[in-house]
Amino acid sequence: MSNNHLNILLSTHEGENFFDLLNDVPNVSIRVVEPGKITKEDAADVDILYGHPSRDIVEIAPKLKWIQASSAGVEFVAKIPELVNSDVILTNTRGAHGPSIGEHTFALLLALTRHIPESIDQDRRHHWERGTLYRTAREIGGLTMGIIGFGALGRGVAQRAPAFDLKVLAVDAQAVDGAGLAEEVWPVSRLDDLLAASDIVVVTAPLTPETHHMLGAEQLARMKHDAYLIVVSRGGIVVEDALIEALKNGKLAGAALDVTEQEPLPADNPLWDTPHLLMTPHLAGASARKERRCVEIFKENLLRYQHGDPLLNVVDKSRGY
Repeated sequence: MSNNHLNILLSTHEGENFFDLLNDVPNVSIRVVEPGKITKEDAADVDILYGHPSRDIVEIAPKLKWIQASSAGVEFVAKIPELVNSDVILTNTRGAHGPSIGEHTFALLLALTRHIPESIDQDRRHHWERGTLYRTAREIGGLTMGIIGFGALGRGVAQRAPAFDLKVLAVDAQAVDGAGLAEEVWPVSRLDDLLAASDIVVVTAPLTPETHHMLGAEQLARMKHDAYLIVVSRGGIVVEDALIEALKNGKLAGAALDVTEQEPLPADNPLWDTPHLLMTPHLAGASARKERRCVEIFKENLLRYQHGDPLLNVVDKSRGY
């Protein structure tokens, strides 16, 4: 790492409206290539890639030293052993998505507790009826929110919990401090305790071999029957068939998924017709301010790289986060 001239390839739509923030970085040449269309010629002299790598990127980019992923989740790394086994540094945009995902989590939760989807359905049918909706709407003040994965996303959710008078518990694979955001942060070995104690369970963990299908029928059965499940990080952590059965059988009050195991979700997937389930199409991390933060993280890292300083958000490629 030095102040030598660097060739940078930008190959993502994430933050593209803010690429001009990089214009004042010295000693770099920047090219933009459509995602998924990087050729051998494009990659021949690339030192740094901003975006998601393809499987063959290590082979076709012999000078590649560092990949700045444009997302917080880097589950793609598990499918690219050539990258895992290489000396290429991988960083992500951890921290950029916390505010938007925190807000989206509460939007989903309040939509469930205040019967917003049912009310919208009445709007479309020009039908006004309170009935069951009036008798079953809930307040969330005083409830316990359990957060699975207490990294930047989980903390983004927890930061907003005091405004709703929620008690926060969390589990994480690492020994992390609640830092005033959670009453307790337990190891993942206490996941069952968190599920049993929580009125609202929020999944903000990354998708890794360890978290894949970590919430199946047995785990969902440990949740309170009047609890809510909200998933805003990655699909594949919850066993969707088990969630469908739990909701159909009244074992949960409701659930909201911003992410699903297969995206886009096929029209014939049974999730569409599952009662008490609200879905949004992977929108939780979306906002113009988040896109700017992603580029700002890359710029900060680029300046650090040039000066030989430690990079932000270095990913352990073997762990996938």
